[in-house]
Amino acid sequence: MAIRRFERKIVAAIAAVAIMPLIGALVLGQRALREAYAVGVNEQVGTELERGLSLYQQHFVALRGAAERTADAVASDYELNRALDPLHALDPSVVALALDRLMSRYADVVRIEILDAGARRAAREQPFDSKQQLQLLELSRPMQLNFGGRSRLEARVTVGTDARAFGDYQRAGEVQEVFRALEAGANYVSGFYLAVYIVLLASVIVVALGIGIALSRRVTRRVLQLAEATQRVGGGDLTVAVPAHDDDEVGDLTRAFNGMVRDMRESRDRIEYLSRIGAWQEFAKRLAHEIKNPLTPIQLAVQEVHRSYKGDDARFRRTLEDARAIVEEEIATLRRLVSEFSEFARLPEVNLSPADLGVFVKDAVEAPFRADEMSEVASTPVELTARVEPGALPVLIDSMLLKRCLDNLIRNAVQAVRNGNVKDGHVTVAARARAERAIMQVRDNGPGVPEAARERVFDPYYTTKVDGTGLGLAIVKKIVLEHGGEITCSAAPEGGACFEIALPFVRTSRLPSLPK
Repeated sequence: MAIRRFERKIVAAIAAVAIMPLIGALVLGQRALREAYAVGVNEQVGTELERGLSLYQQHFVALRGAAERTADAVASDYELNRALDPLHALDPSVVALALDRLMSRYADVVRIEILDAGARRAAREQPFDSKQQLQLLELSRPMQLNFGGRSRLEARVTVGTDARAFGDYQRAGEVQEVFRALEAGANYVSGFYLAVYIVLLASVIVVALGIGIALSRRVTRRVLQLAEATQRVGGGDLTVAVPAHDDDEVGDLTRAFNGMVRDMRESRDRIEYLSRIGAWQEFAKRLAHEIKNPLTPIQLAVQEVHRSYKGDDARFRRTLEDARAIVEEEIATLRRLVSEFSEFARLPEVNLSPADLGVFVKDAVEAPFRADEMSEVASTPVELTARVEPGALPVLIDSMLLKRCLDNLIRNAVQAVRNGNVKDGHVTVAARARAERAIMQVRDNGPGVPEAARERVFDPYYTTKVDGTGLGLAIVKKIVLEHGGEITCSAAPEGGACFEIALPFVRTSRLPSLPK
């Protein structure tokens, strides 16, 4: 998928924000790495290491020289040589005393052995702690016997010294070897770590760019949806709805866009309906005028024909009387239609004032004439009740016109219950709050309105009644729309029809009571 311009801008911004400090970190890191490396790997440290090794070597030379001098002293000791001289009586106790004296004189001597042609003649060994680490050095020297004949005796002297110095010397040598290796590979090591650092920084940049592309694509995809939806709205399609599942700024924008489109759609539908109603009102006005004018002459003419007949033909007279009755009945029907057309054409503009919808519903339902209206047909009485939710329902209404709407809806509900021959007929007028709107419902337990006809019942001249004109609900909807509200038809919980009027709340501190 190609990267769009907006995505490129976001990626470029992320890359700039990531690369700039990383380049600075790279330069500073390289310098810090070289300086830190140079602190431990430099010529001065190497010189000190070599000097330390030289001192250890000198120390070992001195130790060997001391050991050799000790061995020479033991081999040339007069008392020991005299005790071992074969010309004298060889007394082992005297030899032992001489060896003990030498062992006590030279504290670093661990063992003295007197060998005669390889066979040990006498020996003394210095006891020492087994945990003490000693480096042993064996030195052999010929005995200096001057008392007759050539000596075949040999003194083997074992000198011990602290072994830790030798371990330290070995470790110092190993450190020097490591140092020389580091010194020889200084450029390689710094270059290797620099390469690793560069790879790490490059990986961070790539990951940052990948995350930036993913995030920007997610944002641009939703923005593109909004742009496409805006184009469709510009083309007149107000059924657009953009999914809004994210709780961020774009999600808020999407929900605001959907709300705007919904309001535009409702406004367009309201305007279109009111425009149609206005056209039908103009048509009804002209139709009423055109029908009303000839009705009186037609009625007078038929009555004049009936009066002017003086003949004796009874059959013709009956025909004439039937024709007059039919004409007068149809003229009465036309006059009623003309009256309804004229009333529809002369609907006044609403004059809104603050009121409480709950009080309005109670007053309208409990009006004195309602009892007579509900018991109009004794065989099918209908019960009318009001159900008002506690609390104020502040709205702006034209009490006269809204009462006309409510009367029309109640009358239709009562007729539906009676025409359906429902036993225990019941009509409920309810008022309650829902979100930011006040709701008024008129429900019945009659046969209800078919689902396919629930939208068309508000169209002018559409009716399901035999003697209806189809103007009552059209008038109701026009009045409700001019109140800034909505009216819908649905199925009632009681099984019949439910007509619901939703009016916007108004914030006011004082609500005058409506007249009963």
